[in-house]
Amino acid sequence: MRPSIYKQFEKSVLQYRMIQEEDRIIAGLSGTDSLVMLRLLADHLKYRKVSFDLQAVHVDVGFPNSDRLIALLESFCHSIDIPFHHIPTRIYETAFHPKAKKNPCFICSLYRRRKLYQYAHDHNFNLIAYGHHKDDIIETLLLNILYGRKIEAMSPVQSIFKGTFFIIRPMAYTDEAAIKAWAKKQNMPSMPHYCPMDGQSRREKVKVFIRSLQENEPNANIRENIFKSLDQIHLRPIRQSIRPESLD
Repeated sequence: MRPSIYKQFEKSVLQYRMIQEEDRIIAGLSGTDSLVMLRLLADHLKYRKVSFDLQAVHVDVGFPNSDRLIALLESFCHSIDIPFHHIPTRIYETAFHPKAKKNPCFICSLYRRRKLYQYAHDHNFNLIAYGHHKDDIIETLLLNILYGRKIEAMSPVQSIFKGTFFIIRPMAYTDEAAIKAWAKKQNMPSMPHYCPMDGQSRREKVKVFIRSLQENEPNANIRENIFKSLDQIHLRPIRQSIRPESLD
């Protein structure tokens, strides 16, 4: 019997028609979640009757001593026969500059996305895969409400630049805890953390908030209730983000 993490991965891929014949996919790599996603994508490429190109890309933010992370990512990609490319940047200096007017997490995320979009455009990739999981989707909804003044969540499939690219999130149905447990069971490499905001970000605060609610309401499945509520949001219902059959 296949582990549930495979079933959840395939459920999202098939339900939202994420991957089609002859797609060219970039897997954005950063940490454990995206490594697990890449491994599942590689298995999908190997065992499913669908032909697509897959490359792993890491946007190097420029944290001090990040060479070790890059070496770990490259070694892992080599072990599963997936091409790896890293994009060096100086995003760290920009995001954490004393005169920066925006939250460093916002700046970092924005610039990393731009670099991936540019790479996808320059090398004719049409899909960008992120390792965002179920907890990320739940937390993003609350982040947007609390800090962004909007009711909006990550979609499993998202059109970018009028369909020039699609973002796909194959781990949309998978819990963060299940990903970490599976990675440990598979002896996948432990990723070092260099970001000064690690454990201090707004996302971390929302994560702690949800955990606190759950601890005080043990009989209520807080996370699952938030996730399922996305089907009722008429602005961007999660189940309507299905990729078209063709880009033509």
